[in-house]
Amino acid sequence: MAKTWRGEESYWNSTARDQDFPAFSGDLKVDAVIVGGGIVGVSTARLLKERGLSVALLEAHKVGRQATGRSTAKVTSQHRLLYQTLEDKFGSDRARLYAEAQEQGLATIRSLVQQHELDCDLEERAAYVYTQKEDSVPLIEREAEITQQLGLPATVTRELDLPFDVLTALRFDRQAQFHPTNYVVGLARSLPDSNCHIFENSRVIDWGPDFVATEQGRIEAGCVVMATHLPLGKIGGYFTRAFPQAEPAIAAEIRQELQAMYITAEEPSRSLRTHRHNGKLYAVAVGGSFKPGQTEEQRREFAALEDWLTTNFDAGPVAYRWVNEDYKPMDSAPFVGWSGSAADSYLVATGFDAWGLTNGTAAAMIIADLATEQANPWVELFDARRIKPIAGGAEFVKETASVAAHFVSGRLSSKARSYEELSPGEAAILKIDGEEVAAFRDQEGTLHAVSAKCTHLGCVVGWNDIDRTWDCPCHGSRFSPVGEVIHGPAVKPLSSAQ
Repeated sequence: MAKTWRGEESYWNSTARDQDFPAFSGDLKVDAVIVGGGIVGVSTARLLKERGLSVALLEAHKVGRQATGRSTAKVTSQHRLLYQTLEDKFGSDRARLYAEAQEQGLATIRSLVQQHELDCDLEERAAYVYTQKEDSVPLIEREAEITQQLGLPATVTRELDLPFDVLTALRFDRQAQFHPTNYVVGLARSLPDSNCHIFENSRVIDWGPDFVATEQGRIEAGCVVMATHLPLGKIGGYFTRAFPQAEPAIAAEIRQELQAMYITAEEPSRSLRTHRHNGKLYAVAVGGSFKPGQTEEQRREFAALEDWLTTNFDAGPVAYRWVNEDYKPMDSAPFVGWSGSAADSYLVATGFDAWGLTNGTAAAMIIADLATEQANPWVELFDARRIKPIAGGAEFVKETASVAAHFVSGRLSSKARSYEELSPGEAAILKIDGEEVAAFRDQEGTLHAVSAKCTHLGCVVGWNDIDRTWDCPCHGSRFSPVGEVIHGPAVKPLSSAQ
């Protein structure tokens, strides 16, 4: 199937330096094969190479340009008000493990940037979570007390360089921000040699605990790392324990220099940072959430975020729009480590809940230890084999009900009801000969019609009119208008309906 996907690029991918790696073909044998070229995959490759292992990394598209290249790019151990949730669900000792992992992830990123001279605009910044609402003040005060006890660089303040008053804020010092795509691509460039291989445009279509295969070849390995946002197919059943969420993301020129990174304590979230490119200062804002493929919800959240940015800051017009997607774990902690028993298991990392940069680097450190049979204390919290029905029970029930609804039917278009009624640039779920069809007419007038049933487990996809993709609301798979897989857990394209 021709690769015709031309969705919106994120600000980071649009401003990144390009680097081409070869596609994989033939046969290869290595100590470890890594599926996925984002921050988890590339960081893992770097750490395993440093331990003397031979490594092959396979990226289905371009290194660094999927989930990592669509983030806010905050490198911080401050994850909104998460630590009080972790303490309530897991206890203070395990909350401390999470804090240590995030601070070590941040330190490792700093070290790798210095060691490999990565040109990725890494800058030290304070990180703030703030509120303008009375109800959130006690929550921030409790988060401050907990994080200080955990040894994090936390203080309470009302002094922020924002153009509006706040009631209180939690400040973390010695945090950072960077250009995520340039970081991952730069780190990947440091890897290739006779023992370490990086491949792009190499989609994995088959796998086992000791091999992966593409259409062009096969790699045998001592262990397989699934660094793919959510493990491919049904590995580990993580699609029942980590649920997809999507956020609008925008970038616009801003005239006020901001000296820190910010996020609100309450919903809808509003996350903000700045970045300079070609002499222009941009605000990068992310916030609000919706289920992937929910077109009307997506439009409302984008409109609200753009209004917040342009109303409160001297910013605009919006120059970049994209959708940031991640997985929310049912019990609030990521899943990292072996997916099952040693005889039939993969090393996995998923469920970062939109905090994937420090978490992704910490995950690479855990995976590198496990792959080389070394102990890692963070596994006590992150253990990918854990099941905590009490800690995540309510979230599990809610999300399971949502998934069940999308197995039954998609949202049929209220406008077009046939192919002929689709205007250029319009997409819709149509009922054609009793089957639900995902139909899109491109700007040139060409119709693209594919099955609306996701090839992962059969949920009905929905249209993402920012990225121009078909997105699965159940488990987060994304497909191009012509049905090709952009990212999984699905590995098979949507079948043609024409």
